[in-house]
Amino acid sequence: MKVARLFGPGDVRVLDEPKTEVQPGKILVKVEAVAICASDLRIYEDGHASGIVPDHPFIQGHEFSGSVAELGEGVDGPAVGAPLIIEPSWHCGQCRLCQMGLTNICRNVVFPSFPQEDGALREFINVPPFAVEATSPSIDPVTRALMEPLGVGVHAVRLADMNPGDRIAILGCGAIGMCVFVVARAKGFEDIICAEPQDDRRVFAAKAGARLVATDHRGLIDSLSDPVDGPDVVFECSGDNAAVQQAMELVRPGGKVVVVGIPHPDEVVIDSTVPRRKELTVFFSRRSRDTLEECVELVESGKVDLTAFPVKEFTIDQTPEAFAAAEAREPGMLRAVVRVDRG
Repeated sequence: MKVARLFGPGDVRVLDEPKTEVQPGKILVKVEAVAICASDLRIYEDGHASGIVPDHPFIQGHEFSGSVAELGEGVDGPAVGAPLIIEPSWHCGQCRLCQMGLTNICRNVVFPSFPQEDGALREFINVPPFAVEATSPSIDPVTRALMEPLGVGVHAVRLADMNPGDRIAILGCGAIGMCVFVVARAKGFEDIICAEPQDDRRVFAAKAGARLVATDHRGLIDSLSDPVDGPDVVFECSGDNAAVQQAMELVRPGGKVVVVGIPHPDEVVIDSTVPRRKELTVFFSRRSRDTLEECVELVESGKVDLTAFPVKEFTIDQTPEAFAAAEAREPGMLRAVVRVDRG
C-alpha cells in the first residue's frame, strides 16, 4: 500500500509498504480522503508537536474518511463497504476522566497523527469501532473527511453553552472557524461577525452569511457603538497566539471566549486587566467529543453544506505538494485534501 511519511521538517515521502492487516477488535478502514489540518502543518514545519518529537518516519493525517475494508475478530459492524466518518480521539474508557464523560481529554488517549500514533495518510488504517459512524453513500469522501473539523465546531459550540439570541464573533475564517460558523448558524444563531486577514476567506465568510467581516479584530471593535455592545461569545479559531488577547478585548463584559485554534507559539501572554475587569469566562476547546451522530444529522438533513467549502484535491503521490499548498495558504481553498482513493 502507499504511505506518506514525514522524515523531518518539510520532508514528506510517499513509499510502498506492506498492507496493514486488520487487528482483533478493530475495523480496518480503507482510507479515501485526508484533509490536512493546521496541527498536521505544525509537525510538518517544526518536526514536533508541542515538544513531542516523532521517534520514527511519521504518518500524519486525522481528518479522514473511508469505508469498511474488513472487520476484526469480535466486531460485528458496520458492514464491509459501508462509508464512514471517523472521530480520531480514541479514549481508554477506563480512567477517571472517561468515567466522567470527558473522553476527549482522556489521559490515555490515542490520537492518530499525534506522536507516536501514525495517522491516516496511507491506504489502510485500523480504527476502534466506537470511533466510526456509517453514513449515507450519497455523502462524498471529501465531505466526510471535512466532518472531522465539523465535529470540532460542534464541540466548541456546545462548550460555549450559548443562549438564544447571543451575538457571536469568530476570529479566523479557515476551515475550523467556518465549521464553528456553520454549526452556530444551523443552531439558529444569526448575528455572526468575523475577522480574517486573507481576502478570499473574507469573501467566503460574507457569502456564508456573516453580518460583518473585517480584516482584524480592531475592525470589529471599531464597528461597535459601545464596547458593551460587543459579542456575547468570541470563538478564537485562527491559532495566532496574539488572538487570545484580541478575543478578550472584543467580547462584551461578562462574556465568553472559546479558544478553538491551537496557539502558535504555544506560550500565550495576556494582559490580565482585560479579562479581570470584564469578568470573562475563557474556555480552551480540545478536539471533539461524541460528535459523530450530530455531524451526520447536520449534513444529511442539509442544515450544513460542506460541499460549499473550497478545497484543493491531490493524489497520495502528490502529498508533498498538498502540504506545500496548505503551508502557503493558497488562495481559494480552506483545506488541501489528499485523495488516497485516487492513488
